[in-house]
Amino acid sequence: MKRQLLVLALLGLSPSLIRAQETDTSKVHQLEEVTISTVRASADAPVAQVTLTKKQIEKVFQGQDGAFILERLSPSLVAYSESGTNFSNYGQMRLRGIDQSRINITLNGVPLNDMMDQGVFFSNFTDFGNSVESVQIQRGVGTSSNGVASYAGSVNFESISLTRQKPSTELQLTGGSFNTLRASAEVHTGLMENRTAFYARMSRLQSDGYRRHSGTESNSLFFSGGYFGDEHAVKFTAFAGNTQNDLAYSPVPLAQIKRDPRTNILNETDIDDFSQWLFQLQHTWRLGLKNSWVNTIYYGGAGGDFPYSYPDSSSPSGLTAINYPLYNDHYGWLSNFNWNSNLGSFNFGTHLYTFLRENAEYVVPNRLNPYYQDKSTKDEFSIFAKWEKAWGPLKFYADVQARQVYISLGGDASYLGEDPAIPSRDYFFLNPKAGVTYDLKSNWQLYLSFGRSGREPTRSDILGGLQVTPYNIANVRSGANVSPEYVNDLELGTRFEYQKLKVDVNAYYMTFENEIAPIGAYISEGFYQIYLNQDPSFRRGVELMADYSFLKRFNVRAQMAYLDARISTYAPVNANVVYENVRPILSPEWNGSIFLNYAVNSRLNAGIRARFLSEQFMELTNDPSLVVPASTVLDFVADWRFYKEHQISLQVNNITDALYYTYGAPAFDGTPGYLVQAPLNVYATLRLVF
Repeated sequence: MKRQLLVLALLGLSPSLIRAQETDTSKVHQLEEVTISTVRASADAPVAQVTLTKKQIEKVFQGQDGAFILERLSPSLVAYSESGTNFSNYGQMRLRGIDQSRINITLNGVPLNDMMDQGVFFSNFTDFGNSVESVQIQRGVGTSSNGVASYAGSVNFESISLTRQKPSTELQLTGGSFNTLRASAEVHTGLMENRTAFYARMSRLQSDGYRRHSGTESNSLFFSGGYFGDEHAVKFTAFAGNTQNDLAYSPVPLAQIKRDPRTNILNETDIDDFSQWLFQLQHTWRLGLKNSWVNTIYYGGAGGDFPYSYPDSSSPSGLTAINYPLYNDHYGWLSNFNWNSNLGSFNFGTHLYTFLRENAEYVVPNRLNPYYQDKSTKDEFSIFAKWEKAWGPLKFYADVQARQVYISLGGDASYLGEDPAIPSRDYFFLNPKAGVTYDLKSNWQLYLSFGRSGREPTRSDILGGLQVTPYNIANVRSGANVSPEYVNDLELGTRFEYQKLKVDVNAYYMTFENEIAPIGAYISEGFYQIYLNQDPSFRRGVELMADYSFLKRFNVRAQMAYLDARISTYAPVNANVVYENVRPILSPEWNGSIFLNYAVNSRLNAGIRARFLSEQFMELTNDPSLVVPASTVLDFVADWRFYKEHQISLQVNNITDALYYTYGAPAFDGTPGYLVQAPLNVYATLRLVF
């Protein structure tokens, strides 16, 4: 399979002969942007979406990791930080109350998700937001993309533009609370006379974190370079990062928080060390004035150590540490053909990849003598076709994707004896979407769409834990643990723009079949709860984005979301009780933010942001004592541009010094457990552009 992938990938680069021509700047820009358009919704598409430019990202960016940037930019998106800083260390985000492993995340159309676990760990490649030209966030099933299922939504990053940037050198220095320091340096060549352009960035970040021993040390690199003619473009993009995080993932019982809000119940020696990298080579061929063909080959990987310590009186140190290292290799090929005619605009795409995973476990420091080791492989072949056509005020959209997924899980022969074989799994999904947009006026649209998407289980879903052992091998072989899950998504929305007012409102109704949820028992290590298929459920809600400028110098921007979610029935493991019409975990009824900005003059801005989040249940019996309390947090921001493009920006978070949480789960003693978010904290960034 791997050889087939590489052969197809090489074929995908042809034809690649490039001849010298005079470069038309507008054509060059379009040629570079074709790559990202293949996985994004058009501005008129009947999809709940927001597309943000580099300038909009810079308004909230201080160097924080991806999830903490995105939560400031889209409704229905809530993030939490394990260190409490909402800046660095591990963090997760949920979209419409659905966890991050169900969000498709790509860079230039190339998947960033871990194919086995389906999550994304932005902490592995910090300062990523510095090298992003734009990002589109789609809520709901959305348009077809590459990689894991777009189940809750998708996030499509575009790397820094090579052809739009002027030649420059930029230095950034950030300092702030909890001994946070960040430095980055980047160089843009701009488009040179020989039609090549290059960009490079290197960054370093360190922070102690707010919670005790929750610090981060990270280094990252980003590089992009390419040749841009009138008909052909070749672009290479790569990043690499290494991060050591002091682990702080366990929720802390409320009683301990009251004594010390900074409490981290994990051992201070639990420090992980992970690296992640991605290399992608893209060839774009313009076929006439309206058509294009884009081929991409890529290689990504990740690997590192994840330790867990527990008290052990027999150990000289009083602790025994188990390390759970893992290593990934990810090879893939993408091909997209864009064709425009009187019949409409067509986009055809193919994605082929193989993903190799190695898991191990050993007692520290016996790295060369693991007591458990296995290897797994995941292969996928997918195709999609998209169509858009305008008839008068109506714009029709249709999209269908077929995904064939193969998962081969290995076991450790020393655990399983003479018969360690595990049957491979294959899943087929047909994901249709269709919709229509109606132009009531030139500045007012209505849209309606429906989409369906299926999602395969993760490795740990299938295993019901982290290992293949004699205790779970029967279930793993039978496939009895968990089945694929499906979502049906109906979206209705309107977009309106008048003078200085812009409003985007949508309502949605999502139904779920066999949704995979943490409703099983906890495994012996205590930090992983078994996922099983749960009974039918739904999520419905309303989302609002509004932007209004007034009195020449004021601007107010709001994003709000209402969510009503229910699971028909829930029967806890080993309990003779059934709960009906329960609310899913970590699915707040209300969340959003309002930002008021005042332009003091053309170079100085100041603003205040209010973030609010209603209470969330942390388990499915909806016990009123096990909730994440509602919170309202105020932030202050300011930025000043001086001497050409130099800039100083200031961000003061939680100016009322509130004690608040965005995540919680039952603690080890059954009482409410939380990850405390930081009290008043300050970050300042100096940006020098030459």
